[in-house]
Amino acid sequence: MKTLQRLDVFLATNYKISRTIAKQKIEQGLVTVNKKTIIKPNYQVSEEDLIEFDENNKENNSGFLGKKTELKPWKKDIKIVYEDEYIFIVDKPNNIIVHPTNYETEKTLANIIKYLFDKKKIKPFGDNLRMGIVHRLDKDTTGLIIVAKNEKSYNEFINLFICKKIVKKYLALLYGHLKTKTIEVQAPIKRIENSNRREVSKDLDAKEAITIFKEIKKYDNFTLAEIELLTGRTHQIRVHAEFIKNNVINDPIYGVKHINKTTNFGQYLVASELSFLHPFLKKEIKIKLDLPKEFKEYISKYGK
Repeated sequence: MKTLQRLDVFLATNYKISRTIAKQKIEQGLVTVNKKTIIKPNYQVSEEDLIEFDENNKENNSGFLGKKTELKPWKKDIKIVYEDEYIFIVDKPNNIIVHPTNYETEKTLANIIKYLFDKKKIKPFGDNLRMGIVHRLDKDTTGLIIVAKNEKSYNEFINLFICKKIVKKYLALLYGHLKTKTIEVQAPIKRIENSNRREVSKDLDAKEAITIFKEIKKYDNFTLAEIELLTGRTHQIRVHAEFIKNNVINDPIYGVKHINKTTNFGQYLVASELSFLHPFLKKEIKIKLDLPKEFKEYISKYGK
């Protein structure tokens, strides 16, 4: 019987690269299986398959269009909350996606970073659409994102995330009240077929997901909470908040729409804190944002 494994796992194991980088290369169309280009990281392969991957390929291929794409700089005000010679950390605004897609190619965080790289005379590296951005946030989630200034820094910080050595905390306004002051949600998540939505599931292909919700302050109809991610699944906080019936206020996908859409601001979820041991400076870094003014305005208007 053939022993099967995921294509991204095969590349990570055999080419000594991180699984995240393996996933990127697959999605960029740089990997073939039996002479056929495969773009799905979870594609199943065996020892009998002919798998080809040029680990020295430095072309800036775009995964979202399947061809080389020139990223345009976007001059837009963005706050840099931390910077050293290896990285900088920005506060991503609301209503901006992180990377270009078929539907938006010019007004993304990557376009802003392209402008900053040009301004700071930082030479782009790797995937020209990634622009050193180490991780991501949903379009309507604001907050802290790490940007690497070179490929070595990028790979080091990717591995910090993979090894769960970066502590990520969020602040959110949640509908209703938590059942207890602290709730640890351990509920696997999977993508709903033919949809961008995720859901809690007991299916075997659902991925482990753990989120800790902590009450900071309770108001009549909502709660200000601190949230810590112990895993990093797409939409994880929002799916788990829906699961415990404390939906993120104004969440366009997982919210209680007839109750929560009370302002023009996006979902009230901010990546407010990052802490890690800097792999190059060998010191603890802790970055923490103040509560955003939109949160304060909502609390002032609706909080009792």
